[in-house]
Amino acid sequence: MNFVLLTAGDHPRFVDGTDDPNLAEAAGPAVLIAVDSAADDSNSGPDIGTEAPSLNACIDAPYRPLAYRESGADWSDIDFEAADHWVQMGPELRRRLVEDHLATLAVGEFKVATNNGSASIITNNWVYSGSPRTYRAAGRLRELITVLGELTRKADQRA
Repeated sequence: MNFVLLTAGDHPRFVDGTDDPNLAEAAGPAVLIAVDSAADDSNSGPDIGTEAPSLNACIDAPYRPLAYRESGADWSDIDFEAADHWVQMGPELRRRLVEDHLATLAVGEFKVATNNGSASIITNNWVYSGSPRTYRAAGRLRELITVLGELTRKADQRA
């Protein structure tokens, strides 16, 4: 397993896990993601070479987020459920949520994101409203999505 640090001021880079000093120096917004190595037999994403994947590749591939840091705040761990939901989403849904952290999901999209979870069960990571129900990300999941959105906008400004 490899770890990639995504920050606003730098290109994504490999780090040595949660004890890496680069994490303390990343003022935020920043995200720590676990990515599979080329030696890993899983098919969860593209092979990782010697260069860290781009921010867009980290959003599009089902890499597991571990922690995020909002501007001026401490690092926050991403709970197991929120990380699972992020990984289970398809790249189009992840991209849509990063572009608009308040975007709504239909029941079918919610079921995909929650591994076919019951539309009547709500977790700390989702809120619903209306009839028919629509869902929005909440809690740590929404905070992660918001930070990724900030990183994407800052990367677009640099380009």
